[in-house]
Amino acid sequence: MLPEKKTNANLGVGLGLVLQIAGNVLQNRVDGMGMVGLIVILIGSGFFIWGCVNYAQGKGYSGALGLLGLLSCLGLLILVFFPDKR
Repeated sequence: MLPEKKTNANLGVGLGLVLQIAGNVLQNRVDGMGMVGLIVILIGSGFFIWGCVNYAQGKGYSGALGLLGLLSCLGLLILVFFPDKR
């Protein structure tokens, strides 16, 4: 794996996770911020996917982890769009 791809992967996954958590907190804990939280979650998912694609372009374990990350992000996005049962 090229060094810049590893940096992009680390940056994308790290920033994506932080934004997804922040969006979830905004959506669930702050009144009136549901739509803003959803937008932050989607932006975070984009960064996360970008990082996982860079991981998937690597060899060996990083490629497998990148594909696993892409699948988990897809599952997370599906869960975000299901209605809440509260």
